[in-house]
Amino acid sequence: IQKNSVLQGCRDFNNATVDVPKCMDHMNNMLYILGTGAQLNSTEATDVYFAATKLFQNKNATLRRLLFILLKELAVTADNAFVASNSVLLKENTAGGHGFRCLRKIADINLVRTVSRDLLQAIGHEDTNVVMAALVTGIHLSREDPQLVKAWGPKVVNTLETGGSKVQYASLALLHKIRKNDRLSVHKLVQQAQDGPIRSPLAQCLLIRMCGELLQSDFDNSLDLYKFVTSRTHHSSDMVVFEAAQCIASLKNVSDKEVVPAVLAVAPYLGCTKPTLQYSAMSLLNKVATAHPAAVTSTTNDIESLLHHPNSAVATLAITTLLKVGNEYSIDRLLRDLSTNLKLTGDSKLIVVESTQVIAMKFPHKYPMILDFLLQTYQQPEPASAEFKLSIVEAMLHISRTVPAARESVLRQLANAIEDCYYPSVTQLVLTVLGDEGPRSANPKHFIRFIYNRVQLEFPTIRAVAITTLAKFAAGVPSLRKSICVLLKRATVDPDDEVRDRAVFYYKLFQRNDEVAISTLISNVSVHVDRERDAVLPKSAIVEEVKGAQQAQQEMSSSAVVSSTGNTAEEGGSTFGVPSAAVQPFVNKLRNVPEIKALGQPLASTEPVALTEPTNEFVVTLVKHFYASKIVMQFKVVNTMESITMHNYSVLTDTDELEGTVPLYGVAIDLLPPAETGYAYLVLEREEGTFPSGLVECSCSFSLCEPGEEISDPEELAMDAFGVNVSDYVVPVDLGTRFEGQWTQFNGEETIDTYPLPSIKSLTEAGLKIIDFFGMWVEGGSLPKITTKSHVINMAGVLAVDAKTVILVSAKVYVAVNNTVALELSIRGGDEELRAFLSEALTSS
Repeated sequence: IQKNSVLQGCRDFNNATVDVPKCMDHMNNMLYILGTGAQLNSTEATDVYFAATKLFQNKNATLRRLLFILLKELAVTADNAFVASNSVLLKENTAGGHGFRCLRKIADINLVRTVSRDLLQAIGHEDTNVVMAALVTGIHLSREDPQLVKAWGPKVVNTLETGGSKVQYASLALLHKIRKNDRLSVHKLVQQAQDGPIRSPLAQCLLIRMCGELLQSDFDNSLDLYKFVTSRTHHSSDMVVFEAAQCIASLKNVSDKEVVPAVLAVAPYLGCTKPTLQYSAMSLLNKVATAHPAAVTSTTNDIESLLHHPNSAVATLAITTLLKVGNEYSIDRLLRDLSTNLKLTGDSKLIVVESTQVIAMKFPHKYPMILDFLLQTYQQPEPASAEFKLSIVEAMLHISRTVPAARESVLRQLANAIEDCYYPSVTQLVLTVLGDEGPRSANPKHFIRFIYNRVQLEFPTIRAVAITTLAKFAAGVPSLRKSICVLLKRATVDPDDEVRDRAVFYYKLFQRNDEVAISTLISNVSVHVDRERDAVLPKSAIVEEVKGAQQAQQEMSSSAVVSSTGNTAEEGGSTFGVPSAAVQPFVNKLRNVPEIKALGQPLASTEPVALTEPTNEFVVTLVKHFYASKIVMQFKVVNTMESITMHNYSVLTDTDELEGTVPLYGVAIDLLPPAETGYAYLVLEREEGTFPSGLVECSCSFSLCEPGEEISDPEELAMDAFGVNVSDYVVPVDLGTRFEGQWTQFNGEETIDTYPLPSIKSLTEAGLKIIDFFGMWVEGGSLPKITTKSHVINMAGVLAVDAKTVILVSAKVYVAVNNTVALELSIRGGDEELRAFLSEALTSS
């Protein structure tokens, strides 16, 4: 179908006598080409759009339905599409709800406001299709104008209680959209819906998802919702049962006992005759087994019955689940079964191979059987993709890293594996690993034959890698150097330039017998590069770097344009003390207040925090600035009211929890016209060298004035409380690869303490809380999920004091003897009193 012929056919819409079948064909063709990616320019779309509106005069129901669909598709590109709004809203067009669905696409929000009364009346219509159209339109409008839809609340609640199955689902979805920014309102909505006569399984599923959102944010205070979700696992609808089980299984930081209801709910589906239900049940059990393997052990017999399921997806999930929950005795039997009986294909193989890595970490002494299984899988005669082969090699390498005893066996097996490998990416990876690990093996000479075979038999890209691997063996094992030089000399006549150049370079290098050059250019290239690029700096150099960056910040703030200053990430360091793009406008505004301008540049500033909902009549955002002896709280106030002016806006705070601080003065906003922004301030004094922290309750006082009326009496409204934390006083310092060197430089200024953390359930949770408390730069970036029994987190930062005190933290979280989480905290830098304060503050938070 050609676009030009379709456009030509659409001219039939203008005929005085409408040929209904022909016009329907033209509309179907237009919808087809639009759906397959054809693009209409605005002129073409506008011509077709307004020609199609003439078909409103025809009474054919099928033609009208296609017409509404076509108008919705063309409205995105056509000019002045809103002109057809009156035709769309004719009574005969809204009778079935089609007009309301189309209206959302062709009209702007201002026009929709004028017909909101019609939409509200449609919610109470006796025709279910009309009600659904109005509710779905309301859901879409809630994104553009929440206040408009918010007024529909009572009507929607009534529809929820009295409507049919489909209407209940849409009503609940709309109510959730209206109230989603208010946790208390959502909680009340859930309670009302629980007590009400909700018959729709879809509405029940949506209700469970709403409960899940509340449970994820605050499980301890939502136990009544947990009981409700648990009760839904006994529902007559399979869809509701799985939704409830999924909600329970996705909860974080809960015990095995709290997840058991989800396991018991889906366990009966393992024996049903429908593969879709079996797959859903196995998928959920597999997810639960990752975090709570003990909760799934009761279903192992049922899961084992699915190992030979004809559906490979179900069988794969059964295998991986058993691998996660099995003990060392069942693992032997399962791996034997996998090697002999199971025939998996495609992604199923990848999933099983990845699961073996978890088993190797869980049962390290089982590595010989796991490696045999991986090698048999690698050598299977069936065709396999490069991705699958790579996954097996990476799994074997992962085992060699986590189980040191397996290292020699893995290297030997990989050397044999590349003899008949047809995938260059796999061979290159193995050769690279052999070059790195082989020289340190018990018998390095064993691998030379396998590597040199690649020089003689493979493609140029692989031959080049093999030459480099031989050079690494010669550099790491001097006793083999003479014989390897003979092999390199043979390769100097290779027809490929890259292979020949590498062979000549390494051969000449070894002939010089310069061990320093050999180490620099072959054995320890990365070490020497890092040493040259990131030479260790003394403490004073870090402080000077911070001061220099803050001076650059002052110069930047004095200009109208924010420029990029300081170190870049590519240089191995962050821009110390320079505010982010979100904070810089706040810092610039400080210069407008003479008393605050006199304090100079802040030593640290926090990211903006909202104290009100974004849909309020005025929106307040807070940024905290820290000086050597002062704390400045800056409140950005945006007046979103259309015609009301705010007068004498001031912020009232309760700072009793910030021990050691004294409120000095505040700066109010005298006048804040509609749609304008103003800034209010509160200045606290703190003793130098102290870091007060705690919760601050706050409210605001203001007067309102409408056009032509007098200023109202002052009124006071509460705002969200905010915290002042130790991390607020810290400026992260990106040391790149220099942390170890700096840690050594700070030797002698160290405090080490060990603390039990009984209330924390996992090492990952403990690590995240420590990082959040200090707010420092973390070596290696973000914290990965911790799967080992211990993990060390290195951090660096500068405290907001005049001395620019550099603090280095090394936090080791580990599993103690009694299977609880513990912390070994080492802090270097600053004086002993400061280090003791940071340790105590962390454990008391």
